[in-house]
Amino acid sequence: MKRTEDQPFRVPKTAELVARDLRSKIVRGELKDGDTLPSEGELVTRYSVSRPTLREALRILESEALLTVTRGSRGGPRVHLPDPRLAARHFGLVLQSRNTTLADIYGARLLIEPSCVHLVASTAKRSAPAVLNEIIAQERATYAAKDEVQHARASARFHRALIELTGNGPLILLMSMLTHIYERHISTAALAANVERFDSASRTRGMKAHEKLVGLIEAGDGDAAEVFWRKYLETIDKLIRENYAVDRPIDLLE
Repeated sequence: MKRTEDQPFRVPKTAELVARDLRSKIVRGELKDGDTLPSEGELVTRYSVSRPTLREALRILESEALLTVTRGSRGGPRVHLPDPRLAARHFGLVLQSRNTTLADIYGARLLIEPSCVHLVASTAKRSAPAVLNEIIAQERATYAAKDEVQHARASARFHRALIELTGNGPLILLMSMLTHIYERHISTAALAANVERFDSASRTRGMKAHEKLVGLIEAGDGDAAEVFWRKYLETIDKLIRENYAVDRPIDLLE
């Protein structure tokens, strides 16, 4: 990228360079989750830096939740893989700064999830039905037990599975972040109490919709599956809008 007068050249500090190298090793898998870094003395020698510089580098990685530094004879910097929940929080703060509403987030789901269903029907019609049918069995069991909270959680698992079955890593992470933000405001329990509790018929319709979708996926009919699922999500959207203040901006600072 061409540098402009508004982007002055900046030489990274030594601590930042050390942090960059360690970060690269973590992300590339050279350092595994749970590994303990070598002793401070070894790292000082390896990077030819002072102890204060090394400690500054470790603090940078600790602030990014890539390391946990503990004291004592059995302590030391312990490695952690990047946490999607932290990414979701930062992503959510960016959205909050732009006055994003819950309706906006659900609208993104309305755009993305039906397309995921089309992809699953096209590429995973043999493996997906077994996974989805197992979740439907859980829905039926919790419905029979009249456990509305667990039923809602099983229903949420069905939606997550539709995304995961695409096998598309970036898409799975994106939807995971959106779901995390959404459920930060409307928890599964709240949905169970405020939306899905209206009558047993609504829950029955939900399970039947899930079963019909599995049938369309099993048949490999991506177009029909996508159209059907979009219409179904629109009915859920309408129900939520009628019973929850989805037009208020999200607030992750509460």
